[in-house]
Amino acid sequence: MLHIVALVIYLIGIATSLAAPTTSNKLNVRQTESSARRYTCESAVLDFSDPQALSKFNVEWCPQNVYQSNGTLIWKLTSECGTTVTYPWDFQYGKIEGRIRMAPGSGVVTSMLLAGPAPSDELDWEWVGKDTWTVQSMYFVKGQRVDPNAQFFHTPGNVPQEMSAGFHNYAIEVNKDSIKWYIDDWLTRTLPRTSGVPFPSDASGTRMGVWDGSQTSGWAGTVNWAQGPFTAEMQWFKFTPYC
Repeated sequence: MLHIVALVIYLIGIATSLAAPTTSNKLNVRQTESSARRYTCESAVLDFSDPQALSKFNVEWCPQNVYQSNGTLIWKLTSECGTTVTYPWDFQYGKIEGRIRMAPGSGVVTSMLLAGPAPSDELDWEWVGKDTWTVQSMYFVKGQRVDPNAQFFHTPGNVPQEMSAGFHNYAIEVNKDSIKWYIDDWLTRTLPRTSGVPFPSDASGTRMGVWDGSQTSGWAGTVNWAQGPFTAEMQWFKFTPYC
């Protein structure tokens, strides 16, 4: 999972690869309270047909593997590394949304998430490339899983669509008393705030990209680099604070 190796990556340094030379980093979550959070009430719609759109983001890992092409933002996974892109603004409550085509392939993981400083609250959409028909919804409180298993969702409607074959809209909405996940404007999951149950109330910053899941105890599969490179794409990103 994203949060499991984040502290390890931080300790060995951003410039150092993981133990296996052919694995990239996870989308490491924020590491310390000193990671400055920049709250805003300003909404943004960033369309990657605009050649300047990527400049509105920070590329925190493997900048050579993120670029704009043909009106989309490309996240590429190679044996050298995957990539992590962050949006520089935070909200306490609000909604993020992206129009995304996941990357297919065993071991290839595409992610869009909200996270706070470590020990991190985290809200995930995560696509595991060995299954191109579903996306996982997960959450963590202070770095710990609360629900024991990810929940899996397909595209809305009676006929599921392969998520690597085309673009779909995915959103995470943070409210004071609930978290909601959407696919193509269809509400797929609601997590209510319940008395006595840990609730992820401090996930404020956006992170997204692709990473190598080969070292994750088998749940993501193993990457066959002969079939790469592997790419996911985003057409646009929306950031909507509730102020």
